[in-house]
Amino acid sequence: MTVRSICIVGPGAIGGMMALKLKRAGYDVCALARPVKATEIKTRGMTLHSEGATITEMFRVESDPAKLGPQDLVVVTTKAGALPGVVGQLPALSKPETPWLFVLNGVPWWFLDHIGGKFQGRKLATIDDGDVLRRAVPDHRMVWGVIHCGVSFGADGSLNHQSLNQLYLGRADNSQEHLADIAAVFRAAGYNTEVSRNIHGDIWHKLQNNATFNPISAVTMATTDLLLGDPLVRDLCVKVADETRAIGEALGIPGGPTGEQRFPKSSPRAGVTSMMSDMLRGRPMETDQLIGVVVELSEITGVPAPFARMLYGLTRLRARTAAA
Repeated sequence: MTVRSICIVGPGAIGGMMALKLKRAGYDVCALARPVKATEIKTRGMTLHSEGATITEMFRVESDPAKLGPQDLVVVTTKAGALPGVVGQLPALSKPETPWLFVLNGVPWWFLDHIGGKFQGRKLATIDDGDVLRRAVPDHRMVWGVIHCGVSFGADGSLNHQSLNQLYLGRADNSQEHLADIAAVFRAAGYNTEVSRNIHGDIWHKLQNNATFNPISAVTMATTDLLLGDPLVRDLCVKVADETRAIGEALGIPGGPTGEQRFPKSSPRAGVTSMMSDMLRGRPMETDQLIGVVVELSEITGVPAPFARMLYGLTRLRARTAAA
């Protein structure tokens, strides 16, 4: 598989950084964006501050996929909640062999399709109620990416890369087709990229952080250093992480670090989570994808998760009052 042309669908913080780094690495990069975002990028490009350097690049961007045409690789970096409205646009960006790489937060719709054991094939209503995604995304095209990367928009619209740069690539059935080729593309762009042999585990281990920091920060509007600096809030982080860990073990996913190991008693950085950023920008939060699915899988597996349930209720209510 040869990759020269790449389309980023949803050039937000993660996708925008990818577009800039891939363009700088010599790839033919374009983006599919909302009309306002497309106009903004056409006018001034995008700028990234990372590791003491500043990168500014212009690239093609449209709101109509037909104007961009078929690409060698499509990378979807939208918010998970926007995905049902996006997947119908992907065929216009694709050749018959084009992979679709989804780099999203949370648990995907196919998570239990190849999990094995008694939960094999169960569907997740919080993620894909009505099977919209299941019908729209062919298995042979789908590649999943788990990224650990702290990047956010500054007040001037530029991107600030604060920490980490790790990307894991995998398929639902843990097959390896085209993964080495895609990994080589992102390595050339400067990402620490690994081909995963257990993408379920990579997804779940990231969720143990996202299901705690993200919703708690959205409810409190506090940065990560403040969350860990308050002993009662840190205790809630630990409890939700341990509940999530226990649910993963019931699904056959090795537990990884405990909540106590995962969350030190202080944070060296005042990080802004993606859900807190969504609140600040008046955008829908990934409530179901990051904490609602934990509650649903608690019910499926029979593993109690009282603290996750309370946190889901609070976050869901916070989202409704923010929208109002």
